[in-house]
Amino acid sequence: MTILLELIKYIIPSVVLVFLVYLMMKEFTRYNQKHMDFLKEEQELTRIKIQHESKAESTKAILNAKLQAYERMTLFLERINPPNLIPRVLIHGQSGTSLLKTLQLTVREEFEHNLSQQIYISDHAWELTKAAKENILQLINKAGGKLGAATSAADLAQMILVSGFENESDPIEKALTYLKKDVREMFDK
Repeated sequence: MTILLELIKYIIPSVVLVFLVYLMMKEFTRYNQKHMDFLKEEQELTRIKIQHESKAESTKAILNAKLQAYERMTLFLERINPPNLIPRVLIHGQSGTSLLKTLQLTVREEFEHNLSQQIYISDHAWELTKAAKENILQLINKAGGKLGAATSAADLAQMILVSGFENESDPIEKALTYLKKDVREMFDK
């Protein structure tokens, strides 16, 4: 019986110790699992927040690019408008033929310089802008067709300005109005 008592003396504390270790490990594992779940949730929230901020920054950058494109197209239309274009390129004593070529070249260069803006503006706005450019070139070419050998640049400029205002439907004004409408609609969304 003494052996049995001796055995019990060692087994019971060992069992109690194993049981306590088991309980502690179980509690430790449960605590770690809660902590890991919390960290995962925090990481997911951070990822969502970063994704949201990135999307907001991207949207802001795209909006800025669009606004700049509309600004540049507005500037383009204003620059090719004959009352603004002619004084910029007219040189005193210039021949009518020279002014004609300079006007044509300037309109085409201005257009080519802004060609990439079509990515950011609406298709209809782009079509109206192209139509305005073509109408201005037609106006210049039509006046150039009336050129005589001795026509001065001042006479050609006057022909362009006079014939330009005969047209009731101003394509530049139509395009500018549509560009403004597009920009307003961007902010109304």
